[in-house]
Amino acid sequence: MKKLLIAAAATCASAGAFAQSNVTIYGSLDAGVAYINNLNGGSVSRLDQGTMQPDRIGFRGVEDLGGNLQANFQLEAGFYTDSGAQPNSSKLFNRYSTVGLSGNFGAVTMGHMPDVVFDYIGKLSNGYQLTNWYLFHPGNLDSLANTYQFDNALRYTSPTMGGFQGSLMYGFGEVAGDSGNGRNVSAGGSYTNGPLRAALAYSKLNNRAAGYAGTFLTSVGLGNAATVFNSLTTIAGGVGYTIGSVRMNAAYTQVKLDMPSGVTPKQKNLDLGAAWRYANLDTINFGYGLSKLEGARWNTFSLSHVHEFSKRTQFYVQAAYQRAGGDARFAVMNGTGASGATGVSGGTSQLVTTVGMHHSF
Repeated sequence: MKKLLIAAAATCASAGAFAQSNVTIYGSLDAGVAYINNLNGGSVSRLDQGTMQPDRIGFRGVEDLGGNLQANFQLEAGFYTDSGAQPNSSKLFNRYSTVGLSGNFGAVTMGHMPDVVFDYIGKLSNGYQLTNWYLFHPGNLDSLANTYQFDNALRYTSPTMGGFQGSLMYGFGEVAGDSGNGRNVSAGGSYTNGPLRAALAYSKLNNRAAGYAGTFLTSVGLGNAATVFNSLTTIAGGVGYTIGSVRMNAAYTQVKLDMPSGVTPKQKNLDLGAAWRYANLDTINFGYGLSKLEGARWNTFSLSHVHEFSKRTQFYVQAAYQRAGGDARFAVMNGTGASGATGVSGGTSQLVTTVGMHHSF
């Protein structure tokens, strides 16, 4: 009898604790048939993954600690719907792996998480607002595509006061004797008032590997795939505004590349976009982007249509066209290479069309 009472008490205690907690499982799956012309001198038809939204599965949890204090965590893993593979085989939760506390003071978060520039400005870019992975900028040097997160990071986000909110983030390099090696810092602020949202952000990333940006740099004579930057320094701003059934967005980023060769070129990117919800379930997206790096420039135009079968399932048709000019010898569109990386075309222009569907849960 005593054992039964102890078991019953333990069960009640567990039930009470669980009642104050909340765990959510969420995710996104996206796939479509894409046609890309002028890629490495040819054309290709393929099944693409995560074109409208990145493929991912995540777990988010909150525990009420009382006194308006909450503990929280987030684990999020990216994958490719078309193959089931991971973007980063060395990290299971490559997008988020965080734990923290939030309350009247704001929120403190620790772990692996996106750059503040992505969080504040990336969400006002054409790639995000017009839901098209191909519209992020050549090489993704400004991190708007959220393919480069901070490791070993500590972030503070203020409460929203009068529409204003700010964030500070520090990623520890954790190299003994050289605290600057691998260190990342980022800060940002936003203002929201009804249909208006405006944001500014800054980041400096030390010793970042160029990754897939290497082919992009080679195409303009500034490096190769093995490049590791001494630092990337980004300043960025963005604004979004909604008028009736039309949503408009604009974003600007400037990235200073401190390269091992000693040169410090700057990449400048401008996005202008609009989404018109012309019917209850249908939206047309229009976009223009301009990227410059020294004497090279790339103009990108986009048009897409999204039909909502439900709040969680959409059918889409997208087209993106890029034209290189100035010193740029090739079109260099984000996502045309292997596994969604930047690909170099065989000439100064490139067209990508995609027909697909997206489902979230």
